[in-house]
Amino acid sequence: MVMVPFSNMNLEIELGKMGVEVRRTRSTFFSEWTKWSSFLNALNDEKKELKRFAQPYLKRDVGGHGFESVGEKVRRANDYDGIIHLMPFTCMPEVIAQNIMPFTKESIPVLTITCDEQMGKAGRQTRVEAFIDLLERRRKGRLQDRALLL
Repeated sequence: MVMVPFSNMNLEIELGKMGVEVRRTRSTFFSEWTKWSSFLNALNDEKKELKRFAQPYLKRDVGGHGFESVGEKVRRANDYDGIIHLMPFTCMPEVIAQNIMPFTKESIPVLTITCDEQMGKAGRQTRVEAFIDLLERRRKGRLQDRALLL
């Protein structure tokens, strides 16, 4: 869903227009799927690390990108303001990851967007705008709390 802009209705471009900085994980690049790639060892190491982060919440490999989705949330909780979790409709590993993410101890908002043929631009745009508003308010609140502590 992340690699093909048509599938996610150019979400990265739309987020950029709203002033959001977008970062992808390494596991979302096409080079992961090519066996002759020089990145293969680095990706295997990264997958092992993500599995280690996901292990407290996901004990078994559920297939797909289940470990990566949960592991990235846990690993990046202090680095990002929020995570947009894109998943294809009925993808069981991502459905499992989606249900685990709200129950991790890491406090970072996650917006899950299920991509299918029924996804409309207006509905997706409204949810993304609301999520960005939430992140902005959350950031302002943290900055005010820091000012009070000083």
